[in-house]
Amino acid sequence: MTLRQVHLRWLIGVAVACGAIIVFFPFFWMAVTSLKTAPEIQRVPLEIAPDHWLNFNNYVEVFERQPFLRYLLNSAIVASVAAVSSVVVSSLAGFGFAKYRFPGRDVFFLAIIGILMVPFQSVVVPLYQWVSRLDLLDTYLGILAPDLVSVFGVFLMRQSIEVVPSDYIDAARIDGASELGIFWRIVVPSVKPALATLVIVKFMWTWNELFWPLVVVNSPAMKVVTLGLLSFTNMYFIEYNLVTAAAVLSVLPILIVFLVCQKWVVRGVVMSGLKG
Repeated sequence: MTLRQVHLRWLIGVAVACGAIIVFFPFFWMAVTSLKTAPEIQRVPLEIAPDHWLNFNNYVEVFERQPFLRYLLNSAIVASVAAVSSVVVSSLAGFGFAKYRFPGRDVFFLAIIGILMVPFQSVVVPLYQWVSRLDLLDTYLGILAPDLVSVFGVFLMRQSIEVVPSDYIDAARIDGASELGIFWRIVVPSVKPALATLVIVKFMWTWNELFWPLVVVNSPAMKVVTLGLLSFTNMYFIEYNLVTAAAVLSVLPILIVFLVCQKWVVRGVVMSGLKG
């Protein structure tokens, strides 16, 4: 290895380290701020470290002021159902678009992908009217309505299933396997990384959703985590010590899921294709 290559590796390492610090610092700042009292946050000059590192009074007050455990449970239910539903629908649709030939297949697929370019805010009013007529406002189904199907999931699964050798599928048909049997025994095991990636990504997206729950949720019992965070703000002031404590509580579940399953995310993105 030449001296120039060594220097290049060092520069790349330093650049990656700087990028990691930039990404990590907001989370560190949020966690540290959650341990401070209101006077500490407003202190000038600003200090990074709290006076007491074991000050968990803000976390206790979060649960005393709001039913935050209920908010976490609501978010977990909504995000889990949305992730499972998206995986089932997207994998079946992706299988159809990847391995079947029918008139207008490419046109339909492009039309579905085109939905990604439509801002969600532009369809909120008709979607709200539809949910209201079905009497689904302030219900789990009402919150889930836009998230039961994932357009991104259809694209991801189509790209992933397309690289599965068609010879395997043809051989299974010759052996008398049904189409659902082929899907379950041949296709699904071959695209497990993509399935895991879709579960994680959809779970995270739904967990962090704010706009739609803000439209359809009215009662405190149906609030999700993102709406719970708004409970600590008003038009006159923001209780930053409580907001950051609640934010840490809302981030921890999704952070744990991501850290445990991050290898599947990387493998799924690599296999998804961006091929073909």
